This record gives sequence, C-alpha cells and structure tokens, in this order.
Amino acid sequence: MKSKRLLTCLLAFALTLTMTALPASAATFPDIASHWAKSYIEEMTDAGMFKGYEDGTFKPENKLTTAEALALCARAVPVKQGIADRIASDRKKDVDGLLNGAQSWFYREFAICLETGILSYPELKGLVQNGSLSKPIEKEDLSVYLVRAMQLGPMAEGLDSYSMTFRDTASIRESAKPYVYLLNVYGIVQGDTNNAYGPKGEVTRAIMATMLSRALTFMEERGTITDLSEYDDYDFIQGTIAAVTKGDSGVVVLTLTGDLTGATSSISLPADAVIYENNMETTSSSLKAGKHVRISLTSKGVAEDVYLSAALKEFTGSVNGIEDNSIALTVGGAGRVVTMNRFTQVQVGSKTIGDRSVVDPDAGYATAVCMTDDQGRLVAVRLTGGTREETGILSSVEKSGSGCTLRVSGFDGVTHQYAVPGGSAVTVNGLEGTLSSGYEGCYVSLRVSNEDGSALSVSVDSVTKYVQGGIKAFTWASSTNTVTLTDPATGKSTSYDVADSCVFTYNGSAIKLKELEKEWFATARFSGEKLVRLDCYPGSAVTEGILTNRVFTSSGSTVTLEVTESDDTVVSFAIDLSDPPAIYRNEEKSAIDKLRLGDEVEVTVRYHVVTRIEATPQSANMTGTINRIIQEVGGSTLEVTLSDGEEASYTVTSATSITQSGKTIALSALKPGYKIGLVVNGDQVAAIEVQQAVTSGSQLNGTVVYVSTERGNQYIYLRSLDSAGNEELITVHVDDDTKFLEWDGGTLTLRKLEVGDYLQVNGAYDGAEFNAALILRQ
Repeated sequence: MKSKRLLTCLLAFALTLTMTALPASAATFPDIASHWAKSYIEEMTDAGMFKGYEDGTFKPENKLTTAEALALCARAVPVKQGIADRIASDRKKDVDGLLNGAQSWFYREFAICLETGILSYPELKGLVQNGSLSKPIEKEDLSVYLVRAMQLGPMAEGLDSYSMTFRDTASIRESAKPYVYLLNVYGIVQGDTNNAYGPKGEVTRAIMATMLSRALTFMEERGTITDLSEYDDYDFIQGTIAAVTKGDSGVVVLTLTGDLTGATSSISLPADAVIYENNMETTSSSLKAGKHVRISLTSKGVAEDVYLSAALKEFTGSVNGIEDNSIALTVGGAGRVVTMNRFTQVQVGSKTIGDRSVVDPDAGYATAVCMTDDQGRLVAVRLTGGTREETGILSSVEKSGSGCTLRVSGFDGVTHQYAVPGGSAVTVNGLEGTLSSGYEGCYVSLRVSNEDGSALSVSVDSVTKYVQGGIKAFTWASSTNTVTLTDPATGKSTSYDVADSCVFTYNGSAIKLKELEKEWFATARFSGEKLVRLDCYPGSAVTEGILTNRVFTSSGSTVTLEVTESDDTVVSFAIDLSDPPAIYRNEEKSAIDKLRLGDEVEVTVRYHVVTRIEATPQSANMTGTINRIIQEVGGSTLEVTLSDGEEASYTVTSATSITQSGKTIALSALKPGYKIGLVVNGDQVAAIEVQQAVTSGSQLNGTVVYVSTERGNQYIYLRSLDSAGNEELITVHVDDDTKFLEWDGGTLTLRKLEVGDYLQVNGAYDGAEFNAALILRQ
C-alpha cells in the first residue's frame, strides 16, 4: 500500500457521493473574491469536496451542520473507491438501524465514519438521539472528528501532555484538548488575531475549507494511510522487534519475537519496503528493539509494507461474554470491550495459536490477557478457562469409579481419549442418560475443559447412522451415484448410495463428489439409507506430542500409548504387539519396549491404525549405567559407565532434575545398576532420566504381555516392576539354550506361554535387553 496523491484521488471518490458535484469553475463564486479563505475554498471545490449554491455563490460564512462536517471528514479519509463501496454495503444495517430513514443522503459517509474510527457507534447513536446532526457543529467537535479522519485519533488518545498557548485554552473541553493540540502542532488550526481558538464557535464553510485543505496537504506530505484490517487481504507476520541489523543495499533484517509463542524468527525488509508509524510514512531509523511490527507479504512471501507500533500494552480482564468479534471484559472493576480483527492472534487455554476463528462464543472463558498496539487494536489475546467442543465417533467406553473414559475417533481418523468425571452431564438423543458400550459407533459431542482436558458434558446421537472408513471407489456421473468405504478394522468394503443433496468436504472445505480421491479417510452421515454428508481428510494423519503413559490390556496382545499434545489433549493409540508399526528412536530403527515416557513422538495413523512412530528422547544427551553414588557436602558425585564404555563422574546438586516414568524422584531413589539418560553441561548434570531401574542382576519377575514364537526371532515382552514400583516393558530374548519349567517342576515351552502368565526369568542383560537362560512360570 504505497503513498498516493490524495487530492487527485479525492476527486474520483467525491464524485461518487450524493452531496457533491463540481462547479464549472471556482471563479464563478463572486462572494469569495476578497475572502481570507479564497485559496482554500478554491482548492477544496476543485477537489470536489464542496459545491456552490444554485445562485452561483459559495456563501463562505454559512454554518455547517454536524452531518455536513462529518461527511467532509469521511471524504478526507484515504480509502479506495472499491473498499468504500464495500464498507457502505457492510455497514448499511448499522446505519439504517440508527437513522431510520433520516439524513439518507449521508448513509455512505456514516458507514465510512464508523469503519475508519471518525465516530463510534455509541457516539453516532448519541448524535441521532439528541438531534445534533442537523445543528451547527462547534469547532472543538470538528477538531476531534478531523483528527480521527487524519488517522491520528489513537495518537491523540495516547497523549498525556498537550500544552497550548491559546488565550482561551481553558475553555476547550478537556476531552477535546489533545485533538486540538495535534491540529495546532501540525499547523491545521491557528489562533485568530487575538490568539483565540474559539472552541465553542460554530464552524463556517470557509473555516471548514481551510482546516480540510491543510489536513489533506498534511496527509499527502506524510503519506497517511488508512489501516483497514477487515478489508486488507495480504498475508502477514508480526511480532516484537528483538534486534535490527542493517545489511547491504539498504536491506534491513529484523529479528522478531512471537507475541504469544515467544518464538524468534527473522525477516529481511527490502530497501523499497514502506514503513508506517501512526499511520504515516517513516524511515527505517524508526525500527527499534522493543517496538511491535506487522509486515505485509507479497504472494511470494517477500516483505512489502511495515506497520510499526510502540511496545504492546498488556492487561488482564474477566470475560463477561463474547459476541461476534467483540469480547466484553471487566478490567480493574470497569467494563471494557475489545474487538478481534483478522490480524488478532488468539490462544485458547494452551491450544495451538490461531486467529479469531478458534474462539468459541459458548466456551465460557474465565479470563483474557490482552495485548494492544498504540492504535488501540487487539494484537493478541490469551483466553483461559472455559470449555471447547470436540466431536467424533465413540470408539469405546470404559467405566472407572463413578466416571468413565471415552475414546473418540475424530473425523480425521485420529482417536482422542477423554476422562468423564462422575456428575458430568450426559444426554442421549437430547434426553438425560448414561454412557455405555452400547453407544460405541455413535456420534458424540463433548464440552471439554480447556484446563485439564476432562469432558464436562457429553451428548450422544444414537439415532443418526455414521460410518468411517477409507474411500475405495466412487461414481459421480451415474443416475445413482455411490461411494465405497473400506472398514479399517475388518477390511470389508461397502457401497452406499449418495443423496442428491449430499455435502462433501475435504479438510473442512466444501468440494464436489467428482473431486473425491481414493485412500482418503472419510466419515459418512446417513439419512435413512442415503449418504447425506461425507467429511474427508488425508488417509494418514500425524500426531505430535509427549509419550505420557502406557496402558496394557488385561488380555490380548495390545498396548495403548497415550500422547499428550501441546494443548494438553491426550491422544491414545492402540498398538498390536503381534503386528507393531515401524518404530524409530533417535532416527534409528527400534522397538516398542525402547520407547520411554517423556519421549517426544510423532505418531502416524492411517485409517485408525498406527503405521509409524518416531521418537526422540526429550532431554538426555548421554546414556549410561550407574556404578556408584558418593554422598558429599553440597551435592553428590555420580560415577557412570557411559554407553560407549567410558567411565565418567558428574556432580549432582539439589537443582538437578531427576525423573522416572515422567515423575520426579529423589536422588536417594537412584541405585547402582540403574540405566539412565543424562543432560550434561560440562561436569554438571542438569537432568537425569531413569530409563531402566533394573540392576545388572540375573533375575527378572513380571507378567507376559506378548510372545513371539517366530523362528530366529523368539522373544517375550515382559511387564516388570522396578525397585521403585514403576512399570517397565522389557524384551526377554529366548534362544535354543533357554530352559523352560513350570514352578512345580513340570515341563514348559515358549509356545505354551500365555498373556498374563507371571514369570521368573534368570539370565543377563545385554544392553537394554535381557537374554534368558531359565524361565519359570508361577
């Protein structure tokens, strides 16, 4: 958005307005020949801002009504004609509701006044109700509207010092003083021959022409722009400037800190990038650390225009309600409303940051931490408390005490787990009910706490039929179109007739039937036997988070991994130990027993089935086995044999983080023989993760989770408790020399072992795996 010649543009804009029409020549006004404002009047009539009367005069001393003055202020705002048309259309309902047919010639200008900040809706409503629109406007009121039209309103509101030398300064309304001050500083208004400003004086056409002409000249010289967030469609980045680096050929590199994430990023500003501050052009010298910036990007991602603000102001309020894009707050005991625009970044609870579309008006948020720029715009907001809606197909219901745990398959094919505390509201088909496994396969909607992820209410629809599966085939040019879905659990494919009015979506956007693709994952909704909606997502989905729990089934050969995402949502994945997915840890092929709680993981799911797990230890940069722990004054010394065989000693202090299975433990809980991961800085240990709390002894005790009898790949997954009572999954390798016995002395073979058997295994460790010499079943 480059600086434009305002007076030239205003001609085209003014000709679209009902109030204005150009005279044949300004010289036809005989009554301004010797008037003090002659040059200003001629300039403004030539620009199309004024017109003369039918008798050919200008009548410079005629008074302007408030409506006429506001119309001229609206025309002074630099807005493209096409955008002005959209504003007029978008604001028509607001204006109609206020004017109810009165001042109809002014509807377009009123719309622009509201959108560009010349007037607020309550201010306009007050002018209508007290009849001020048709009354002469006073000079101090015009000063307020004109400053706002010049896009300097936020600057005026931010002033805390505005000393003036007018002899009647004391007569200026207090709230108008900063506006009058700016007009005086920028040469728009001056004192009369007696150095009086005349705040209560009624504004004549001559005075208006003079102030308007000077304002337009100022705006043109300063490159004033109107920053209309709802009518700009460029991509952007924004953040607080952390560093400014001058490069070659006028290029400037900015290091930015994210407003909500705190993450840093860099962007290069070309030498021809236009920089605006207070809606006026400035230079790169204004770019300073601590200021906030929004940068518009071209379609190729190149920085174009830069919108600069002072450091963001932050305040916290209690949320009273949300309507449209407005958040009603109580801040310091007073009411306040902030408005989200398309540039506002929003964080709900600890969810991933998005735009205002992530806000749920029905969530019941408790507090809002707001960040505003020096124009008063809401740049970022954190909403905490309240709930969010989650939907999907109910996969399982497991009772636990007075509550239960639900596993819900999302429309994207990823399964999420939710705890439903006792006392949570449950409805089935709109009536109060209870949850049971009989509703598995039904559509479910939950209100989930943004704080702890529990479901505070659950609504089940057992009437409407839903089916999930992969798209195998479809027809779209037949008399009866069909979609064939493959059940991921059974592999069975079924074809369904498509209703003429069926809605199709992909990743939330509407598509046509013929745009479907095979292998997409789909959730189908039916009315009778006809398919009426098909929501599609990519066949594979990736979930990122921290491995926080493993749940073993009491029977069968599965283990459920629970992954906590960045927004605290728990996603659960059932792993078939007889057919495990490809597992990689630290980019090396691994196995499920090598996964550790606390690992950062990426889990790839295809049609509900986990096909790949990539894990990265969350913290450890070294691994080893504890040889000895020496207690000393001020700390302890840990003697360790590292994984490469080297022996090393490290200092452990009270500041060292020590965890096991994701839980903090005491230093005294560490024992010689424990296998650990360490975060080492020099000779200091910043963190210790117990990876295996089993000594290098020759005996294990535990419960069978899975048995592999494949020749050459014989092993047992044993669920064992370490000395601290924590559950570990250990791979027990079996070879031809391994002996098997029943506890009572009877014979036993590997093939006779069953899930749930309790074993005593004698043998020796080889790294993290145990080679069995003798296995006793108790």
